[in-house]
Amino acid sequence: MNMFLEIKDVVSVRDAASFYGLKVNNNGMCVCPFHADKNPSMKVDKRFHCFGCNADGDVISFVQLMFNLNAKEAAIKIIEDFHLGIDTGRKETETQKNKRIRIGKKKEYEKKIREAYLVELKKFHNRLSEIQRLFFEWEKKFTPSMEQWETNFIDRRYSTALYFENRIEYILDVLDYGDDEEIYEEYKHREETIDYYERKITEVK
Repeated sequence: MNMFLEIKDVVSVRDAASFYGLKVNNNGMCVCPFHADKNPSMKVDKRFHCFGCNADGDVISFVQLMFNLNAKEAAIKIIEDFHLGIDTGRKETETQKNKRIRIGKKKEYEKKIREAYLVELKKFHNRLSEIQRLFFEWEKKFTPSMEQWETNFIDRRYSTALYFENRIEYILDVLDYGDDEEIYEEYKHREETIDYYERKITEVK
């Protein structure tokens, strides 16, 4: 396998985008660095595609465009920046090799932590979405009739749904479109948040 294929096998465009300073939201969207982009219009994953300027390609071409490099220069930059154990044809000293291995292990650990974080974040988002759907169902199913409004007989599930729908919508918007600090702030309190809404559901059922 040549070094280009090896790089693309272990480093995604999303990895590179985050590493080189682009803020990637939970949906894999970021502001495109290749045109005057104000709102996130670039999708990054294994490859990238901008729905604004139509820039498209793999991680090699992404780094080429970002730093105005040729393909080989871009490949070498990725290998060195991500401390990959891929032969570039350059000789390295024993000290450089040990440093590369040490940093590579650290990067691997950080990657596993980040992946675990994203898994838990997705679980949090999915559970909130389920609760939101339940409240939507309650609002629709238990909307009071004219007679119930007049007699002030309103099902608690209807009033609970109205009260909490916007709150949950706000948290989901933060998880989808907030910056890293805003998302992490909600993430830190995910267990209390879910417990709170599940208690409210149980109380009115």
